[in-house]
Amino acid sequence: MFASFIVSLRPAAQAPIGNSTGKSLHGLFFNMLEQQDATLASRLHEDNAARPLTVSPLRGRIKYEGDQRIVTPDQMYWVRYTTLSDELFNALSKILLGKFLYRDCVKLDGAEFKVEDVAVEPERSRGWARLSSAEELWNRADTTTDIALRFASPTTFRQRGLSLQFPIPANVFHSYRERWNAFTHLPIDDGLIPWVEENVAVEAHHLQTRRMWYSDYELHGFIGWVRFTAKKQDAIRLKQLNALADFAFFSGTGHKTTQGMGQTRRIQYEPNNSERTEAGEKKNV
Repeated sequence: MFASFIVSLRPAAQAPIGNSTGKSLHGLFFNMLEQQDATLASRLHEDNAARPLTVSPLRGRIKYEGDQRIVTPDQMYWVRYTTLSDELFNALSKILLGKFLYRDCVKLDGAEFKVEDVAVEPERSRGWARLSSAEELWNRADTTTDIALRFASPTTFRQRGLSLQFPIPANVFHSYRERWNAFTHLPIDDGLIPWVEENVAVEAHHLQTRRMWYSDYELHGFIGWVRFTAKKQDAIRLKQLNALADFAFFSGTGHKTTQGMGQTRRIQYEPNNSERTEAGEKKNV
């Protein structure tokens, strides 16, 4: 089971918040998980392999007083958690349901937030929440040669100790294939990435560089949209490519997806319009 949860949070009072909310929300996730299943939390924390989750930065209107970031109780904030395994989905579902039903508070950087809502339905989350499975993504994947993605939080790739600030097709789909093979029973063979290197290119893009803070250091990444196109008609490869593009919604893209980076979803590309719309949604949502 793949799941994307949108958790709506309201501050109990005006309070300062740190500048590395992705990292803080990652910590909150593991704190909540440890209360529900300490064994699972410990195993995930110690595992150096791909982890079956992603975490967004804190979203919502943040006020600034000098260099200090402030959250206020008149605003709603939200975080997005995705899970890639049945075990983690079951644990997080129980945790979030309990927090919502009892209007429990959670602490983020010392600030108390009340859990106001938990959504897994697209219509209640501007398309950012959803449930799916590997089988569903695979069965509905078509063989279109054009794929467009939106990167909603700074995205980067680690390459030979450096940060790569551009969505090179092979890096993007390698990121998805590694996680797909780690968390599904429908493996995609090693030949896909060499095929992508030979046949897939960036056709158009609108990207900007943004930075994310992690306590005492910062990372840069790109946000915006990109359109990939494949020049060769190969039904199997194109189906794999399209399934992975849909999987990006749950897996995220690139480096530090468990700490706020790489939030991604597929979009509809409209070459005669300056806007790009989210797949299956109306404009201006």
